[in-house]
Amino acid sequence: MNGCSVQERPLDFPYDHGPHLDSLVEWWYFTGEIVTSEGQTLGFEFTIFRGWDCTYLDFIYLGHLAISNPMTAEHTFVEVKTTPPVAGIEEGIPEIKISNFSYVFSETKGFIIKADAGNMAVDLTLSPSTDVLPHGEEGIIEMGDGMSCYYYSFTNLQTAGKISINNSEHSLSSGRTWMDHQWGTFTPYGVIWDWFSLRLEDGSGLMLFQFRDSSDHVVRSNWSYQPHTGSVTYGEEFSLRATRTYEDEKGNCTYPIDWIVEVADIDAHFQVEPLFDEQSIYDVTTPNYWEGLCSVEGTIGDTPVRGSAYVELTGYENW
Repeated sequence: MNGCSVQERPLDFPYDHGPHLDSLVEWWYFTGEIVTSEGQTLGFEFTIFRGWDCTYLDFIYLGHLAISNPMTAEHTFVEVKTTPPVAGIEEGIPEIKISNFSYVFSETKGFIIKADAGNMAVDLTLSPSTDVLPHGEEGIIEMGDGMSCYYYSFTNLQTAGKISINNSEHSLSSGRTWMDHQWGTFTPYGVIWDWFSLRLEDGSGLMLFQFRDSSDHVVRSNWSYQPHTGSVTYGEEFSLRATRTYEDEKGNCTYPIDWIVEVADIDAHFQVEPLFDEQSIYDVTTPNYWEGLCSVEGTIGDTPVRGSAYVELTGYENW
């Protein structure tokens, strides 16, 4: 592996659900499709970022909460920044509380995530129904800058709890959440990407990651496929083609959307489309990006498949 930036070792749980304070960058990232007790479908994103800040010479923490409402085509987002000193966060202890965001893991309850951010709030319990998925086979992948990071997912977390938007609280009747946890010491050049998490109705999950350089050329890619039965399959090559573009409402970025995805090694062909276009995120500490709830239809071999997806696109600024 080129430019290795982590000391390679096997993943160790529950220790690795907690912070790794020897890495400069880390995030706990949850995206889900839920159905409220009223029968309304919503998408959500909950993320806690940890990064080194040269001004403070310490770690700062960011909390992101976003809710996508396909019925009204509304995407609501908030970022909460927590500056040092931040007390109570310990190496390898899976419990983080920053401002009004919190993340906790326990062997008995699973993951519990909470946030109360203005006109939005979540209080969710997430229970794994499939095994952890280490990416890159051993839980280490190479980023766009050639540096490496640890990366694993839970692709099928059964989701229960409450979600509030515009001061209206909803209990959940069902939900499926995808959790990503990454950490390492990569640079901003390593995080220009097209990321797809496909959650198929049979319980299977497929992660595809395509890294680009500052000239928008693909420099590396990889994928991990976790079927609902059988063993995980890994690979580095796949085809991704967008059939149209979308410029966000502020004119900051032009994003490729409506994708055709093909993974030859598993004979997979998918159409991935946003449930609505305006799921952009801007005017935040982190760079502009698009992150949205999408639909999936296609085939694996001769078997028709369908499901949902979250897609994240970075590095598409118009300047």
